[in-house]
Amino acid sequence: MSASALGGMALFVEVMRGFMVLLGTAAGYWLARDLVPSSPSAGGIGAMLGVLIGYISGGLLGRTTDRVLGVVERRVARLPGPQLVVGALGGIAGAAAGTILTLPLLLHVRPAISIPVAGIATWVLGALGFRIAASHSGDLFAAAGLSTRPLVRAEAFDPRDGYLLDTSALMDGRFAGLLDSGVLRDDLFVARFVLDEIQGFADAGSEDPRARRARRGLETLEHIKSAGAVRISVLDDEMPEIAQVDAKLVALAKRLSLRLLTADAQLASVAEIQGVPTLNLRRLAADLAPAVLAGERMMLRIIKAGREPGQGVGFLDDGSMVVVNGGAASVGAEPMEIVVSSVVPNAAGRLIFAKPAVSLRETEASSGIIGE
Repeated sequence: MSASALGGMALFVEVMRGFMVLLGTAAGYWLARDLVPSSPSAGGIGAMLGVLIGYISGGLLGRTTDRVLGVVERRVARLPGPQLVVGALGGIAGAAAGTILTLPLLLHVRPAISIPVAGIATWVLGALGFRIAASHSGDLFAAAGLSTRPLVRAEAFDPRDGYLLDTSALMDGRFAGLLDSGVLRDDLFVARFVLDEIQGFADAGSEDPRARRARRGLETLEHIKSAGAVRISVLDDEMPEIAQVDAKLVALAKRLSLRLLTADAQLASVAEIQGVPTLNLRRLAADLAPAVLAGERMMLRIIKAGREPGQGVGFLDDGSMVVVNGGAASVGAEPMEIVVSSVVPNAAGRLIFAKPAVSLRETEASSGIIGE
């Protein structure tokens, strides 16, 4: 047990002992006076005995009561952490309840006895109210519609806190699939400036691919809210001192001690360098995607030319890029059969190199003719 905890227990016990001494003194004095009315010194002797009994019983009662309160505290320790303001309000409520409960005693019993009893009840119920209210502060804040997320916390980046989403994650088509599959079950947070950026992309034009992805991202948010599988919240926190959206997002994640969920490999690297835990959506999807092995055949649509002459580029359903050597002539055509040459892991997940199956068969055929 820490020194501060021992000090708190000692203070609680001594306060309880003080009330019991007062109660014992008063009770001993009046009891001795009533039992031996003819003796003038009976009241003093009874008061001294009451002091002794109150001192001993107060220590025992104080330690027992503190242990009982400790049990209650440990049982609610797994709930949201204590907040000083909520704990103080709970203590005031508990003390008020103790005063109200002992009010009949104060009105009908001698003050020398009723006041210490009322003091004990007020002290115990006030301490209990403080501990319970502080341990339930998160629920109480939520019921009042207030934020439970302080700017500085003892345990940064608690895994239970959820993820702060960036624009690329919301616009990624795999994001909704990971949610529906149950892979992502943590709370999700979206900054207002990220929503504004996505809305700006969505309004750019119907033919813009980025606009289509942005609209899909907004539809995904609506789907999350309606499905209710995970909780999603919009944060109105603004970072006016920072202009760039990605820099704002990293700063906000650090400020709120939230993990970052992104599909941007560069943003993930920058966030990790600044100490923000990051989940790369592309890397997660690639890890969950079926393995692709060298020599495997598959059908692929070539959608654009590659960097090198003759290369064509396509994408698998999981978003993995496939570079097809000799596939430039098939850009925009029907899906073609390819043979995987190699698979290279990268920051975005994996990069697949392949060749057209037709050219491979021609090579094999020519090799056979030469062999003959």
